[in-house]
Amino acid sequence: MPRIFVIDDDKDLLSVVKSLLMRRGFNVSVYTEWELANRDLKKYEPQLILLDVFLSGVDGFEVCQKLKSNYATRHIPVLIFSAYPRVAETAIYEYGANDFISKPFEVNELIRKVHGILSQTGESV
Repeated sequence: MPRIFVIDDDKDLLSVVKSLLMRRGFNVSVYTEWELANRDLKKYEPQLILLDVFLSGVDGFEVCQKLKSNYATRHIPVLIFSAYPRVAETAIYEYGANDFISKPFEVNELIRKVHGILSQTGESV
């Protein structure tokens, strides 16, 4: 069962996304702070990270760039989400994100993107 990290400072969104993904067979860990997620990266080795662009105290773009430039984590796909859809191109081309989804998002679109990314990496639910 693929493990997904969801990192966002919106606790309500985290609760909804966790519930949606768990009902579809994913193992989900949610974080409101990057530092806590980073601490758990080696321990849990997620197969996908859903990452908000605007986190409290840290830039999601910088987090994505750090993940993609680190040998130990660059293989982990990153799906960026934000209420600002114009950031999609920046997220993918400049910072190495694998995909982008706008907030608010449709449940089916989120699930389709998650499955699409995981199928590219050989992971299955």
